[in-house]
Amino acid sequence: MSDAAVRAAIQTLEAWLADPERALDEAALEAWNRDFRAAVAGAEKGPGWPELVARGHRLAERVESRRQAVAAQRDAVRFELEQQAQGDRALKGYGSSTR
Repeated sequence: MSDAAVRAAIQTLEAWLADPERALDEAALEAWNRDFRAAVAGAEKGPGWPELVARGHRLAERVESRRQAVAAQRDAVRFELEQQAQGDRALKGYGSSTR
């Protein structure tokens, strides 16, 4: 297998990350990771290999940044839901004490 398969896998993930509205599907990411690992295992690691490695490392930083952003959004939604549930409980308690 040539380095072209690694390059193609990197380009695919770069395209996914270029669209901030795109939700990264877990199944698609697992398939991508499987294909990427197979491509790396079979790569020739020719003259352009160091640049591919550097590109992959930059891509990993972008993936981590996206992961952190999604985790922050998840935590904010979770906090809001907890606040609403607490408010609902307070309202129910208040309602039962005024009857």
